[in-house]
Amino acid sequence: MSVNLSVHDLIAYTDWERKTWQSWLQQQGSAVLKIGAGQHGDGRFESVADLMRHIFSAERRYVDRLSGRPLTDASSVPSDDIEELFQFARKAEKT
Repeated sequence: MSVNLSVHDLIAYTDWERKTWQSWLQQQGSAVLKIGAGQHGDGRFESVADLMRHIFSAERRYVDRLSGRPLTDASSVPSDDIEELFQFARKAEKT
């Protein structure tokens, strides 16, 4: 069986997946961002928001590296606002 996927297909899927998660998180409210990351973590991520910011900032850093730009510092991205987190993620897609 052969699968024919383009980069555009993968980007469209990622966009759809991100919108699905954003919608679900917004339905739950910002308190969902404060849920602990669990006892078996390595201490870098204390909450769901910390993990999300890490994922989105990693995506942004890949774009920065491929574009030859300085790495984006995500520490100023608020971790208590769903819309702000996803807005940061969308900026990586557009650059």
